[in-house]
Amino acid sequence: MNRIVKNEFCTRPMKITGMTVDRYERMGKSDMAFSGHEVVVVKVETDEGITGTGFISSPVYPHGIASDVAARLLNRNFKNIILGENPLYNEQLWLKMFDGPWRLGMRGMIRDCIAAIDFALWDIKAKKLNVPLSDLFGSKRNKILTYANVGHQLPPDELAKKAVEYVEQGHTALKIRAGSVAVPIKEANKRVQAVREAIGPDVKLMVDINGSWDTETAIQQLKAWEKYDIYWLEEPVAPEDISGYARIREYAGNTYIAGGEQNSGLTEFRQFIEKKALDIIQPNAMATGGITDWLRIYHFASAHNIPISPWNLQQIHIHLAAGLPNVKWVEYFSHNRDYFQDVLIKGPHIREVRGEDGVYLLAPEGPGIGIELDEEVAERTHVKDTF
Repeated sequence: MNRIVKNEFCTRPMKITGMTVDRYERMGKSDMAFSGHEVVVVKVETDEGITGTGFISSPVYPHGIASDVAARLLNRNFKNIILGENPLYNEQLWLKMFDGPWRLGMRGMIRDCIAAIDFALWDIKAKKLNVPLSDLFGSKRNKILTYANVGHQLPPDELAKKAVEYVEQGHTALKIRAGSVAVPIKEANKRVQAVREAIGPDVKLMVDINGSWDTETAIQQLKAWEKYDIYWLEEPVAPEDISGYARIREYAGNTYIAGGEQNSGLTEFRQFIEKKALDIIQPNAMATGGITDWLRIYHFASAHNIPISPWNLQQIHIHLAAGLPNVKWVEYFSHNRDYFQDVLIKGPHIREVRGEDGVYLLAPEGPGIGIELDEEVAERTHVKDTF
């Protein structure tokens, strides 16, 4: 008589028993003249003693804070959607969270809230298997090529010196900011010229416009910068201007057009891809509603041979890059950027290695995502909310 052995992972239902929400805030001017930065950390608890951790972050705008609204939505509304559910069914829960608040909107803060929980659910799944998150996606590489975010708000000569410091550290691809949200066009021209002359012809130079130009300005600037060999022009126009992107790409010459960091959902990215509006897409797993939705975009883009270079959020994207072969780069915010998200969240441990073709990040090795908070920073910046 054959003995049937039950698979505990498949047959023993796991349940979400609780969720906590904590808010952290650091005030002070940043590179983009924000008034500070906020991080909301979510912990999803289960009846098996496994806790998953996720987070979202945002600037503090001059008109005021916003994370208190996200924290309240998470603690009051979204928690009630997921309590008692099986955290391993992340696709099912994602749809339930997406459909639940449908009168409140389908993008922006709602997707951010979904992302925070979705990260925690994937963290639980990987911890249950006792593997890094990157092991869940069907592929594996041990190191991921980066480009350095050199978005310092500095005068052209000082920015050029800072760019040289990155090159001396082994970086072979740099991104600077030159949109009208940062500097006027005359100053942008000086930035691009100064940085290119300082780093030489062999280092890739990306330029981020943060969606702040119109189509004609972008086309004219591409012509003006042709002599500086721009590797990619990022977010030249507003994220919803897909036809503008397509027109700019027609005139881009040897410069790639990248974008998507402010976009969300497969519907938007499908339009970019089908209208041939982008060479490289930059989906952000927070902005689009988590890893579950990010994977939909990744697979659609991969099927159309469009490379992915996710924006920011290196704690999450390093896992996606390690586990998925069509992720071209990881954007690297090194510690000298003093970016609050990366100061507060010290795990997964970022380990870099220098190669002939640039700086690589090594794939995380611990179970789950590996999110850990710096206890001293957390205690100092914790906001004691009453929901």
